[in-house]
Amino acid sequence: MNKTEKIDLVAQVDSLPQAPGVYIFKDSKGGILYVGKAKDLRKRVRTYFQGREKDVKTSVMLLRVAEIDHIATQTEKEAFILEDTIIKETRPRYNVKLRDDKRYPCLRLSVQERFPRLCVVRKTKQDGSLYFGPFPSATSVRETLKVIHKVFPLRSCSPSQFAHRSRPCLNFQMKRCLAPCCREVDEEEYSRIVQQVRLFLEGKSERLVEELRKRMREEAEALNFEEAARIRDRLNYLERITEGQKVVSQDLSHRDVVALWRQGGKVGIQVLFIRGGRLLGGKFFTLKDSGLPDQEIISSFLLQFYTEGKFIPQEILTAVPLEEDTLLLEEVLEERGKKAVKIRHPQKGQIGYDLLQMALDNAREKLLGQIRGEGALEKIKERFHLTQLPRKIEGFDISNLGGGLAVGSMVVFEDGEPAKAHYRRYRIKAVEGIDDYAMTYEVLLRRFRRGKEEGNLPNLILIDGGKGQLNVALEVLRELKIEGVDAISLAKKREPGEEEKVFLPNRKEPITLRGSHPSTLLLQRIRDEAHRFAITYHKRLRRKERLKSILDEIPGIGENRKRTLLEQLGGLEGIKRASVEELASVAGMTRPLAQRVWEYLHNNSRGGNHADQDQ
Repeated sequence: MNKTEKIDLVAQVDSLPQAPGVYIFKDSKGGILYVGKAKDLRKRVRTYFQGREKDVKTSVMLLRVAEIDHIATQTEKEAFILEDTIIKETRPRYNVKLRDDKRYPCLRLSVQERFPRLCVVRKTKQDGSLYFGPFPSATSVRETLKVIHKVFPLRSCSPSQFAHRSRPCLNFQMKRCLAPCCREVDEEEYSRIVQQVRLFLEGKSERLVEELRKRMREEAEALNFEEAARIRDRLNYLERITEGQKVVSQDLSHRDVVALWRQGGKVGIQVLFIRGGRLLGGKFFTLKDSGLPDQEIISSFLLQFYTEGKFIPQEILTAVPLEEDTLLLEEVLEERGKKAVKIRHPQKGQIGYDLLQMALDNAREKLLGQIRGEGALEKIKERFHLTQLPRKIEGFDISNLGGGLAVGSMVVFEDGEPAKAHYRRYRIKAVEGIDDYAMTYEVLLRRFRRGKEEGNLPNLILIDGGKGQLNVALEVLRELKIEGVDAISLAKKREPGEEEKVFLPNRKEPITLRGSHPSTLLLQRIRDEAHRFAITYHKRLRRKERLKSILDEIPGIGENRKRTLLEQLGGLEGIKRASVEELASVAGMTRPLAQRVWEYLHNNSRGGNHADQDQ
C-alpha cells in the first residue's frame, strides 16, 4: 500500500460515523476481505491503522484493503446480527467461516398431546414439546431411541396412524407399546410412563430408579406379580445402560463447552454436549487461522453454530472470556432459543472449569492428530502422483468365502481418521459364483452412481486387490463419466518377506510399500478396516442363515410362523434372545410351541452352538 492509498484510507476512516454498525474491508476489485461489527465504527476501524504492532496475517490483510464500506445500525445488537448475516452470505476470506453448521438430531417428546410419543427431529419449535439433545450423530440418537422403546412402552406410530388404527400393532404384542390407540391403557398409566421417559432423558436416572423400585414394591404387595416383574426387568436394563454413562457434573445442568486450540495455521474448536450432568458426546471443527483474536473467533463461531431452530442449552462455557460480546450473544441466543442463556468463562475452582480443560485437551489432541494426518496425506499425494490432496478416502473390499453370501464393504476416512457414520455394506445381488472382479464392479457402480447423483464423491478410491481390481474401478469412473477422483489398489503380501504393493493407473509396475511412514500405515489401516468391516458383515449373514435353517428344523414352525416370529421379534437374533413368554405372545404361537422353540435354540447342542461359533 503506497502513501497515497494510505492517506485515502485514513480519509475513509475519518468519514465513518461514530455509531454502531458493520464495517467491510474490500480489495481493489471490490471483493470483501473482512466484515466486522463495532459499537463505534470510526473508533474501531481507526485501531487497524494506528502504529501498534499487529500479527502477520492482519498486516497482510490490511495491505490488500483498498476500500472501507460500512452499514450503520440503530443498536450494537443489530450490528452483531447483521455481521453474522453478511459473513454467511459473502464468506469473506479473513472471517471465521463455519462449514458444518447443520442441525444435529434431537429427540422430541410431544407432551402437549394426549398420548405423547418420542421421535427424532433436527429442528426445535415452540410447539409445547420437550426437546432433548443435540446428539452428536444420527446413529447415537437412533441407539438412544431404540433403548427407550425397549424399556418404556411408548407409542411410536405417527398421528395419522394413531388416529386410524382399529387394532393393536405388533409393538403391543411385543410389549413395547401400551396401545393407547385402542384404549388398552388409561391416561394416568400412560402419563406415568411419559414421566419416566422424561426423567431418563433429563439424566435423572437415580430418581427414576428410586421411583421404579417403589412402584415394584407396591405392585408386589398388591399381588400384581406380572407387573412387578415387568418393572423389575425395566429396572435391571436401566441400571445396566446408566452404568456406562459418564457423569461429569453433579448439578444436572444442560450446557455446552467450547474450547479452542491454534497450531500450524489452523484453529481447532471442540464442543462438548453435557445433558443432565452427563457427557453426551461432542463435535470437533477445524477452521483456517486468519489471525483473528481468540475472543472474536469464539464469538463468531457461537453465532454461526447456534442457528435458528437448533437446540441451545441453558449455559455455554467458553475457553476465553468474550468480554463485551457476552451480553449481546446471550440476548441473541435467548431470542433464538426462547429461553435464558448464560455464557461464562469459568476460573479454576469454579463449576465447569474441569469440563473446559477436558474440551481444551480434546481440541489440542484432535488438531495435532489432524495436522499429523495431513502430513501423511501430503506424502500419499506426492508418492502416488495424485491430482489432489486425499482428504476423503473411501476403501473397498469384497468378502466371498466359498462364493456364498458375497458382500462388499466401504469405509470412509476423512483427514486421515475414520468417519464411521459413512461406512456402508453391500449385498452382492447380480453376481453368481466366485467372480471378484464382477463383484467389485457391482459394488463400485452402485456406490458411485448414487454418489454422482448426490454430489458426494471422495478424493481417492482405495481398492483391496491388484491391477485387475484397479482397472475395474477406473472402468466404473469412465462409465459414469466421473472426473477428479483418483484411484489406487493395495495388494496384500502373497509370501512371507514379500512387500505390499500399490498399483497406479497408467503405470505397469507397482510401487513397493516399505517402512513405517505414517502414509504407509494410513493406507494399510484403511485397507484393513475395509476388510474387517466386510468380514464382520459376512459372518453376521452366515449366522442368520444358519439360524434360519434351525427354525426350519423345529416341528410346528412352518413358513407363516417363521415369518411372523421374524417380524414381531426383530429378526433372528431377537428370537434367540426372547423368553418363552415373549415367544408365546407372538400371533399364531402357543405356549407349548414357544417352549419347544426356546428349548431347541438353547438346549439343543447343534442349535445352541451354531449361532455363536463365529463370535
